[in-house]
Amino acid sequence: MSTQLEPHKSSGTSIWKVVLIVIAVLIGLSIIGPLLKAAFWLVLIGLAIVGAGALFFSGKKS
Repeated sequence: MSTQLEPHKSSGTSIWKVVLIVIAVLIGLSIIGPLLKAAFWLVLIGLAIVGAGALFFSGKKS
């Protein structure tokens, strides 16, 4: 009978690595989400300005 005093080290993925990956993904999404929302509104406003300019200046050429 042998007695091991050292803790058993698993070679697989530990639960702490999984927790760290989940936290990193959540932090990434919390940063990227608002940036994408702001970019969407900037593109939408930009398209509205370009469209209004195209309509306004198309009448002056003819």
